Amino acid sequence: MILELHNLINNIVPIRGISLLPDDTYRIDYINQPNEQELLEVNDILSNLPLELAKINKVKEIKDEWSITIQNGWTTPDGWKLGLDISDVTLLTGAFTLAKEASSMNINDPISIIDTDGNAHNLSLSELTPLMLQYGNARANLSSLYASKINSVKNAQTIEEIEAV
Repeated sequence: MILELHNLINNIVPIRGISLLPDDTYRIDYINQPNEQELLEVNDILSNLPLELAKINKVKEIKDEWSITIQNGWTTPDGWKLGLDISDVTLLTGAFTLAKEASSMNINDPISIIDTDGNAHNLSLSELTPLMLQYGNARANLSSLYASKINSVKNAQTIEEIEAV
């Protein structure tokens, strides 16, 4: 909790550290004296600490779920999986772009796509195109849902709203 609180305050004004005192108040060691606006923001965090900590915990939970989603990959209509992390998206997009360019030069060799199990799948451009459209749509929907959840947590005004995300 102290580390999260330190990070929240340090994002507003640089601090050396923060300590919880025996009377349940906090001692904050600022690097430089904060201005009035910074003090108001710090005091707002301290007065809303349960809400802020609930947001931090929920965002971590959402990020953990996202990591699992990315690790699980996307299952194609044929039952094999494609990776969903940024490097996978980049490689697939590159392969698709090269396949389109080759096709425009009347080179119609199959495109080899490697699934998450390391198996090669040779596809024609006409087979790869709908697959890439489905893949891109699925990845975009997952990203949109992730961003929506994070934004809902950030905009929540109560712990109940956070728990509902």
